[in-house]
Amino acid sequence: MLDKSRPIPLYYQVKESLLEKIKSRQFKVGDLIPSESELQEKYKVSRITIRRAIQELVQEGHLYTKQGKGTFVSRPKVSQELNLITSWAETMAEMGMRPETKKIEYTEETVPVSIAGLLNIPIGDKVYKVERLRYADDEPTCIMTNYLSPAIVPGFLEKGLKGESLYETLEKHYNIVLSRAEETVEAKAAKASEAALLNIKRGAPLLYATRVTYDLTDRPVEVVITISRADRYSYKIKLSGRRKNI
Repeated sequence: MLDKSRPIPLYYQVKESLLEKIKSRQFKVGDLIPSESELQEKYKVSRITIRRAIQELVQEGHLYTKQGKGTFVSRPKVSQELNLITSWAETMAEMGMRPETKKIEYTEETVPVSIAGLLNIPIGDKVYKVERLRYADDEPTCIMTNYLSPAIVPGFLEKGLKGESLYETLEKHYNIVLSRAEETVEAKAAKASEAALLNIKRGAPLLYATRVTYDLTDRPVEVVITISRADRYSYKIKLSGRRKNI
């Protein structure tokens, strides 16, 4: 129950209580939570207090409402930290979600001009391309396109990924140690083809992330473009300190 002696607003205590029920899975994904009047009776607070707590949980993506039906528990949003090199599958596993690839294509093609510069290979050379549609807990989450130089990963098309993440394949089968990465994230609207794959409306917000990963010799090993649903994916960056005055 709520502690009215605490110097914490009552709506926030209600919010904390509901969020704990979501995290502990007392309220599971897709569950209809109790109505405002039921919550008002349970917590012994005003309807305005309950409504504010629910509104904040909706804004943060923990709940969603259906007009005339009530408020339901949302699927958890994927949150990737940008201070460590991790594969998409590793990120899903850390969050307790089940990763799955529903579509995968391996091709060798002439390197796009924009990718040639990032991989530091001549324009006109060939590049390996891997396209995947990634699911998390049975829901399409992102479209991922990887580019690799055949000179660095010879025979990659024949070997494939074989159930491993790309980073695991690079480390285990090519003895490549990934040391750093640079990632740029942009907001874009979904094209018709992207919307169809991700089961969203055309024009819905997407996050376009372009990552270049380097080995210990600072050689660019891979470029990956990840197109993620903005309603299902977020990026988290840890910041510390302030720039010293010059």
